[in-house]
Amino acid sequence: MIRFFRKLRQQFVRESKFSKYVIYAIGEIILVVIGILIALYINNLNTERQDSITLNGYLNNIAQNIRSDKESLEVITAFRDSSIIGSRFFMRMIEEDSKDQYKTYFSKFFKFNPWLDESFQSNQSGFEALKNSGYLNKIQQTELETELYRYYSLVQKIKDEERSLNNFMEEMEYDMYKNNVVQETKPLIRTLFRKAETEQDLEELERVLNYPAFVGSHSRNAGTSYMIALYDELSLVAYDLLGEIENELLD
Repeated sequence: MIRFFRKLRQQFVRESKFSKYVIYAIGEIILVVIGILIALYINNLNTERQDSITLNGYLNNIAQNIRSDKESLEVITAFRDSSIIGSRFFMRMIEEDSKDQYKTYFSKFFKFNPWLDESFQSNQSGFEALKNSGYLNKIQQTELETELYRYYSLVQKIKDEERSLNNFMEEMEYDMYKNNVVQETKPLIRTLFRKAETEQDLEELERVLNYPAFVGSHSRNAGTSYMIALYDELSLVAYDLLGEIENELLD
């Protein structure tokens, strides 16, 4: 085709048909422009396809992170629920001065005590990778972007609340260690499980359990049902976010 146009141009020049040559030149320019536009269009299609593949890879990683988060939420929710029940049991036991329930508390609830540094650990590697990649702008002003920020903002809120709670518990625990409360408690608990406790042991244990930091820890922990509400809310947001990711992957 190019050889044909070249011969045609040479023929126009030899025959001095200037007007025809101009028409030919314009046609040749149009063909070149069309060729460039087609090449750009194909290149853009390839770029968009590659961008879509890359973005989907990030979204798949985020979806895997969220599924992992949901499993972690189930674990921390179960722990926090048992810990709250244990602290409420403890508070009733102290208020009612029920020494006969000491063994029940230590055997059934102490393994969920407030001083265990338990918290929800969210895997945010996929979201961080997406932000650092620059591909986040591919979903700007979409429902997916809204749900992403809604989810990870709630994750941060939970992290802040748990940090505050655990810092308080660490202070209470340090106070008890500093004043030998923990050290005094251990041998008294052992007497309970050996069924060798005396009335004096029970009175001593009562004194220890009424120590301000001991009671304060359980009092604070007994009122942390708001953490359960946050976990439940995050589970619902996770469900919505996974739905938005699935829709984006199907497009």
